Amino acid sequence: MFQRRQVWLWGCMSLAAVWVVAGVVIGLVRTQRMTAGRTIEYVTMHPLNGLADAERQPIIAEVADRVNRLSFDERQRLRHRHELRPWLEQLTDAEQQQYIERTLPKGVKHTLTSFNGMTRAKRKQIVNRALIDMERLRGEVENTDAMLLLSDEAVKRVIEEGLNSFYNDASDETRLDLQPLVEQIQHIMQMGR
Repeated sequence: MFQRRQVWLWGCMSLAAVWVVAGVVIGLVRTQRMTAGRTIEYVTMHPLNGLADAERQPIIAEVADRVNRLSFDERQRLRHRHELRPWLEQLTDAEQQQYIERTLPKGVKHTLTSFNGMTRAKRKQIVNRALIDMERLRGEVENTDAMLLLSDEAVKRVIEEGLNSFYNDASDETRLDLQPLVEQIQHIMQMGR
């Protein structure tokens, strides 16, 4: 009887310990998960104005790292909220280039991975929305001073990186569904540059 009770006691204590460890791990994962809100909070607490180059570089690297740790949905949330734009406008041309080089490859990979996992109908819906947005924004891009202006070399790099990832990382079905968007981007680039 005593042994049976001892086995049950050890079993219950072991189970409780497993649940405590699982709870701690889940809590840690939740606090470590990067969100658009946490990224904006960091940017707000670390303005670049008035800082020397040596002080700016670690902040830029940290923001790029935070953006790279965002999920596809969180990256979209960050982009649509436009809260990062004032911080990005504080960057010099060289810093903008550095930021793009740090974040673009991961962003393109996130996007293509997400697209590969979507249903065909969902991809087509997103492509159609993007085409409509591109058409709507075509005139606004030239007329806004809030737009980050990249050098021709930076634009060329962005396009090359995006197209390389598109052809290397996207599934055949995803490439087929995204083809209208790629063609529209090529058209806009030929007209604008």
